[in-house]
Amino acid sequence: MLEFTGERFIPTESGEIRYEHMHRYGWAQSLCSGKAVLDIACGEGYGSALLAKVAQSVIGVDISKDAVDHAARNYAGRANLRFVQGSATHIPVDDASVDAVVSFETLEHLSEQEQMLAELRRVLKATGVLVISSPNKKVYSDDRNYANEFHVKELYFAELEQLLRRHFGATRYFGQRFLTASALLPLDGPANRYDAILMRDDQVTAQTHLSDQNMYFVAVCAASEGLLPDLSPNLFVESSNDLYADQQKVMHWASGLDQEHQALSVAYLKLQAESDERSAHALKLNAERVQQASAHDQLQQRLEASTRKIEAAEMNLTEARASAAEARREIDELKNSRSWRWMAPLRWLARRLA
Repeated sequence: MLEFTGERFIPTESGEIRYEHMHRYGWAQSLCSGKAVLDIACGEGYGSALLAKVAQSVIGVDISKDAVDHAARNYAGRANLRFVQGSATHIPVDDASVDAVVSFETLEHLSEQEQMLAELRRVLKATGVLVISSPNKKVYSDDRNYANEFHVKELYFAELEQLLRRHFGATRYFGQRFLTASALLPLDGPANRYDAILMRDDQVTAQTHLSDQNMYFVAVCAASEGLLPDLSPNLFVESSNDLYADQQKVMHWASGLDQEHQALSVAYLKLQAESDERSAHALKLNAERVQQASAHDQLQQRLEASTRKIEAAEMNLTEARASAAEARREIDELKNSRSWRWMAPLRWLARRLA
């Protein structure tokens, strides 16, 4: 299977893009029934294979060799279908050899649009019909502020109309866009048509949706008005690809995420409360630590002051002891002196007289 890069659609893709591409080819089947058909820029080949279910023969042409090789392998075994490598400006098909040409989402991929239209006109029979689509530049790019890296030259409606008019005498236009709708269907079997009901504001009318917001233009071209087929508005539904059911699955998934988010929010608030409580406790402990540190510093200062007093007292005591020892030595020297001994009678007489 080819890898989806955004340049060309592959049938493994789902969603809106699948509806757009499959609708165009399914609608084109009614214009190609029993005819020799050219599908230019056939890509993966799924569209050519759809057309081959009703056409006399289909040639799928694409510029990519990988795409052509893949299509030839994937859709092999169909006698009325073949794939050829070639470009939209040099189509490897004989002049006036096909009854119908289908060209979906090709025009905007190249700048040589005049040359491409001339080639399509060349390979068509005089009574042939061209079915071609092109994105509406205003809605596709301008309104969405979007740039498709694979698009070379997108067109506004007036530009597309002028281009097609230069090569075909008659053209009928349709607008394609994805719509939201509700269907009322019979239970006793399928029907082959839908009646259109449109509601605008509070008015309901029997008409199709008229809008300037079409994402794509689809044109059916012929040499003259008489050669244009009778075409009606068309609605496409793929029973195996229910976008509404997919949306419900997404909403259910989102609802589960919302419930999970609410549970996580409750758990977060609980953890936040616990964190605030622990932070408050930590602040209290820190304040106590600061207070204890201050008390410790005060005790340390008092201890250092007491130590200094003790050291001073010890120094004074040492000095006093030294002074006492010096006095004692002087007394001993005095008592041992001759003068002390000579004065002994006088000291005795003085004590008697006292």
